[in-house]
Amino acid sequence: MKNILPLLFLIVSLQQLSAQQRKDEPHYIRDRAEKMIYFSVDEAEAAKGTVEILNLRNKELTEVSAGIEQFNELKFLNLMKNQLTDLDPKIFDCLQLTEINMRQNKIEEIPSEVGQLKELETFNASRNQLKVLPDKIGGLEKVQIVLVGRNQLLELPQSIGNLASLRTLEAEDNQLKTLPESVGNLSDLVMLNLSINQFELFPASLTGLKNLESLNFDNNQISSLPQDIKKMRNLKALTMSDNQLTSLPEKMVKLKRLELLNLANNQLAVLPEKIKKWKSLSTLILTGNDFSAEEKKRIKGELPGVDVRF
Repeated sequence: MKNILPLLFLIVSLQQLSAQQRKDEPHYIRDRAEKMIYFSVDEAEAAKGTVEILNLRNKELTEVSAGIEQFNELKFLNLMKNQLTDLDPKIFDCLQLTEINMRQNKIEEIPSEVGQLKELETFNASRNQLKVLPDKIGGLEKVQIVLVGRNQLLELPQSIGNLASLRTLEAEDNQLKTLPESVGNLSDLVMLNLSINQFELFPASLTGLKNLESLNFDNNQISSLPQDIKKMRNLKALTMSDNQLTSLPEKMVKLKRLELLNLANNQLAVLPEKIKKWKSLSTLILTGNDFSAEEKKRIKGELPGVDVRF
């Protein structure tokens, strides 16, 4: 079940992204059929035209070939699935980069020079061995997507609150216990995935994220939710499975745009009164809790038409 639920969350959350959000997502240059893709630095050096896409995926690289900084029009750099343990700061002299993918390497540290990438829209450093992110990451003025899941992150830098354009932050499967207060400044954030971490408390700063639509806290150790969660009125998907919740705040019923609520494998025996206010709810997952037959009947009676799973 623990492996299935994050996938369920992702599928539902992606379905729930609004048409406006999809319109505003980065326009990936790698998807343009007319753009030439180069598969090595040597091949790119031999090219007569402008080099915008360099795909070095799955080449067993232990270092990035020298000379990459010469491609001053490079927009997409794919370093995915190599054997990199560190990064040459010269990579970040490619100031026109809009997307960099270093997923699934063995990278332990991101050079502070990453902050030079003022045009970057997508930053993917998931599935590495990062324990920290550089403070200079706050300089990524245009970044919309930051993927740093499946690392060893102990914390996120305070400067992450400077990412005014950020819409998606995925930091699942790390060792996070808290978030910097500055996360509350991410007014454009729509999707936040903090599953499989070590949170014991729900970060109060999150309640200020008025535009957040999808929040995943599966597989943490959170025992309660704040009354101020009512302020997150754009939430459509909230998943809190495999935590230690014993009750929900009464004011949570004000989350009237909720479509998916996953509370599986907690310690709940009752839900708040007036749950019938969840007019948009389509799926409510309550398996692995301790609801009485009477409470189950009440829940189903107040939520007709909702797919309720006990």
